[in-house]
Amino acid sequence: MQELLKNYPTIITQTVQWGDMDVAQHINNIVYLRYFENARIEFFNQIGFMDFIGNVGIGPILAEVTCQYKVPLTFPDTIKITARIVPDSFTDYGFIMQHLVFSEKLQRIAAEGTSRIVCYNYNSRQKTLITSELREKMNI
Repeated sequence: MQELLKNYPTIITQTVQWGDMDVAQHINNIVYLRYFENARIEFFNQIGFMDFIGNVGIGPILAEVTCQYKVPLTFPDTIKITARIVPDSFTDYGFIMQHLVFSEKLQRIAAEGTSRIVCYNYNSRQKTLITSELREKMNI
């Protein structure tokens, strides 16, 4: 597992919740998108991206998300959820993030996906250029 996760700067650990299971007795598909969101927001907090919203009205907005389900998750389990920026995915206005959901019980990847993020001006309600300050925080 360590080798698999070593290239991800953000890794959060969560317990699978009983209430997230559906009638098929596995975690409902929509919950995986919440898992991605939790890791994505943690990544943004680590680099200070969320601070821009309060300071200047600029922040991330989700433009697209994908998820490939590899194996069903069930309760009880503990999972590790990752977030990183895909190398060479930057444009003037955004980037792509990659996510993994790793099951400790199964010792394998349960899902993987991507999130396309756009830098957004919440005051003017339109996309905006990624600032040089933010690029510096993301090491690009």
